[in-house]
Amino acid sequence: MNGNKDLLVDRTSLIEKIYSIKQNAQKRRTNYREGQLNRPVSFWIKEDRLISEIGKDFTIILRTRGCSWALSEHGGCSMCGYYLDANKKDVSATQIINQFDHAFDDKINEITQDSNNFILKIFNSGSFLDEIEIPKNVRNYILEKISKVEKIKEIVIESRVEYITSEKLVEINQFLDNKHIEIAVGLETVNDYIRNCYINKGVLFKDFKNVLNLCKDHGVGVKVYLLFKPLFLNEQAAIDDCINSIQTLISLGVNSISINPMNIQKGTLVEQLWSQNRYKPPWFYSLFKCLKKSVNGKDLEKTRLLCDPSGAGTKRGIHNCLKRECESSAKERLKHFVLSQDLSELDRNGYECTCKKKYTLKKVFY
Repeated sequence: MNGNKDLLVDRTSLIEKIYSIKQNAQKRRTNYREGQLNRPVSFWIKEDRLISEIGKDFTIILRTRGCSWALSEHGGCSMCGYYLDANKKDVSATQIINQFDHAFDDKINEITQDSNNFILKIFNSGSFLDEIEIPKNVRNYILEKISKVEKIKEIVIESRVEYITSEKLVEINQFLDNKHIEIAVGLETVNDYIRNCYINKGVLFKDFKNVLNLCKDHGVGVKVYLLFKPLFLNEQAAIDDCINSIQTLISLGVNSISINPMNIQKGTLVEQLWSQNRYKPPWFYSLFKCLKKSVNGKDLEKTRLLCDPSGAGTKRGIHNCLKRECESSAKERLKHFVLSQDLSELDRNGYECTCKKKYTLKKVFY
């Protein structure tokens, strides 16, 4: 499975390396000004796939203290640099509420006047259900405000599995009993060894399955993030791992699966190895092969398969040969597949690049 045996390390060494890199990168972190802490990192509206229709998503990225796992002595995940966007000191409950209100109030008229239904995604580069990061009163304030907007049909929040409890699920349902709720979990792969020895996620698959069943018991959906081409996997190994993960998760009845092709984030072990030419982001060709081999039409009737890659078509993100026509064609095919949930969109007529031959001949060596 492994295409870079010289890079294999035990988990203790991996943690030490990740922690060391992040300690050095921490010097670039800053304490944001008061005005910045009262505004979200970013927010936007764009076309997206809802459960049974094409609609729009309203995404809000809140600035918080950051992910507790990334800030711990465990060092966080090998590919994640979001901690660099977090504030060095704690962000107050009032400031987080002000961030949410700023985005929400800016877009609410556009949402209520639009003919489309909406999915609201709240990201905070950590866990929405971690009460050190997002206090309970802030969480409840946000959920209550969302509950009053009829056009918002679906809600997605993110959390590590250790923060998902029966008590919190009951509370969420009390506020959002008329909406479809999904808790997004960064599982990355169903393979415990890859997840914990290559990615350093600190999560066991059995713990994820327990949380999945807990969410099902409370009528709350689960969205799973899968990492496409973690460190130390070549293209074929990445395809095989992701196919196995997708098929396993569909058999378990997860609501949505989001494939996240690796993108090179600053201040990470991935960035260090990439800069040394010891890692290459995945090809679009590999992703398409994976998607087509993983699912069929019936699968997509019960599980939503999503993919919106960060940095797509650039040297730091998933790409083919970096020719503009080649990257644009691949991104368009992927977008149309996600919106339609129709696998044939991945083969729709478009630009055919000569780089596909290079990929076919050499993919196993990357």
